[in-house]
Amino acid sequence: MMRLGLTKRTGDAIRMLMYLASLPTGERRTSAQLAEAADVSMGNVPTLVASLSRAGLLDCVRGPGGGCALARDPSAITIAEAIVAIEGTMEPERCAIDERRCMDREYRCGIHETWSAVVRDLSASVAELTLAEALRRNDANRLQFGEGQISRPTGLRLGGPTPPR
Repeated sequence: MMRLGLTKRTGDAIRMLMYLASLPTGERRTSAQLAEAADVSMGNVPTLVASLSRAGLLDCVRGPGGGCALARDPSAITIAEAIVAIEGTMEPERCAIDERRCMDREYRCGIHETWSAVVRDLSASVAELTLAEALRRNDANRLQFGEGQISRPTGLRLGGPTPPR
């Protein structure tokens, strides 16, 4: 099976953002709450929060009563923004079939044009997908597959059943 996906760090960040998008506007959560609700290792939360804050996606307040909230409405934050906040870019680091970048070579590889089109299409799709829409799709999928009523804001269930704790 071909692996074309996000890094674990980026997936973790998107789950955290989707969890915050599921809350009432402006409601804050601590790092510990984010870690638990989005199933992210507590050790990774500070780095992710810092990157997402620098990118203008989170508004965080330190100290008692502090925590993080989305910096903008979920309909105004795209998945592409989250990817770039964590990865730095959506451009491929190297050629799909060679360790070097095609642009660094005298000629491009035989699949360069097709692979570039795939990357462009993927980039365009996530640039249009907002947190609000991703959350709506997640909820619709949960209901379709029999997970029943969507409960907010206790946690965000992405994918299959939650493992026992």
